[in-house]
Amino acid sequence: MELKQYIESGIIEFYALGLASEEEQAELMRMRQLYPELGTEIAAVEARLQQMAFDEAVPPPERLRERALAGANWQDAKTGKRGNARSNYTFINIQPKKGDYISVHKWWKYLFIIVFVLSKVFLVAAIYFYLKYKQLEEERDAAQPVRTEAVQAHP
Repeated sequence: MELKQYIESGIIEFYALGLASEEEQAELMRMRQLYPELGTEIAAVEARLQQMAFDEAVPPPERLRERALAGANWQDAKTGKRGNARSNYTFINIQPKKGDYISVHKWWKYLFIIVFVLSKVFLVAAIYFYLKYKQLEEERDAAQPVRTEAVQAHP
């Protein structure tokens, strides 16, 4: 493959963007050793991509910058004063507690109790209706031979 065709194939752009496969990267490194001008082309492509990224960048809104920097404890260069002290900050300890217990919201306890009670109610209802079904089935089976005996006696 000719060097010009290789450069125009887009493999350098894929490499610079990190989209090239390992085989393509290995081939590019091998070609780079054979053709030194390929190294300058890679550098030019990377510079072009970086320039495009900076040209197309969207700056954040000014109020977002002000809000982000407001909490920082920066020293004002003009007055020499420091920003607000940490008196207004709320610190939250994110270290795990020592122990074997975890804490959950209190509503989970009530939800668990409700689910537990409902499961017991459904279990009792299922057993009741099962026993009722079996009782009716036995009554039907007990009544059925009487009918057949009555039918056989009358012919």
